[in-house]
Formats: sequence, C-alpha cells, structure tokens
Amino acid sequence: MVFEELAVEVMADLPSDRARHEVLALVERVRAAPRAWPDVRDPGATEEIREAFSARCWIQYTPHAGAIEVREIGWAG
Repeated sequence: MVFEELAVEVMADLPSDRARHEVLALVERVRAAPRAWPDVRDPGATEEIREAFSARCWIQYTPHAGAIEVREIGWAG
C-alpha cells in the first residue's frame, strides 16, 4: 500500500489514535477487495480512481496489481 504525500499529512493530523485506527481499518478492507468500491474517475480518464467510506472517514485510491495507492483521506468525525 502506498500513501501519497497529502494522505500522509492527513493521517498525521487526525485527532486521535482511534481516528487513525478507523482509517487504517478502511484501508485494509479496501486492500482486501479493491474493486468492490465505486469507480469515480472522470469520463474519458484512463486512471482508475475509486472511493470507499466508513462511518467517519473516506479514502480515494487507485488499485494496482496486489496493492492500492491511497490518494486522499477524509475525516468527518
């Protein structure tokens, strides 16, 4: 799993260990089934971009063979 720079910054700024745990749990669920979440790429775009949600967080990611690249993390908690 690869985190882009912005995602790393968001992880560092999350308000608690519980928040980080929730984000990482979502990342693990996505990693186990990366194409189970909706593809949200713009029409005509070639790069696959998907979004996954949990109770208080979401991630935007790109699946790669056997891995995911986390592009963005959101926290609403």
